[in-house]
Amino acid sequence: MSLFSIVARDNFISIVLDCEESYAPNERTMFREIIPNQSFLIYTGPVDLGVETWELVKTLSFQGVSLKEIALIIHQQWQMKTDLTINTEAVIGGISENGKTQYHIITAEEEVQSFYPKKDESLYYANDVPYQLDTMDELTRTLMMKGMSSIKQAQKAQYKLYETFAGVRPGTSSRAHFMVLKNSSDSHCSILG
Repeated sequence: MSLFSIVARDNFISIVLDCEESYAPNERTMFREIIPNQSFLIYTGPVDLGVETWELVKTLSFQGVSLKEIALIIHQQWQMKTDLTINTEAVIGGISENGKTQYHIITAEEEVQSFYPKKDESLYYANDVPYQLDTMDELTRTLMMKGMSSIKQAQKAQYKLYETFAGVRPGTSSRAHFMVLKNSSDSHCSILG
């Protein structure tokens, strides 16, 4: 599961990713819900660091630390590591307690990138760590053609991206995991395939 995409608007975040957690020698990609129907973590990198990062996220979340602060703390922790690969990345996001939609991209090399969509603004991100395919370009084209103002439009574009790259490389399953976090209590998570 290294292929994933995110489309965020002020009232929802749509996530589409490979159903299978992938393992390469000493590398792992995983998806975890931090708080069900409210926040998530996507991680790709060394196995030990993934476990350590997930434990840190759970602890900080339980303590009521904001998603942005968790992202900054993870980044600080990663800065102290000497064995990080260029493919180490995490995305933490969701709906804050005050209803703000957000996601934060964490890498060892760069500062944390934080995204908060404003009203009627669509923000999106796609990555295929560690294969570095042109997923962002493809997602941009597909969103422009299919639209991105509704959950249905966003998911159609994201699934099209998934179909384009699924099976291109070994280890990508033919089933996509769809998750939607909304600013209301009726969010859903489903698997299509």
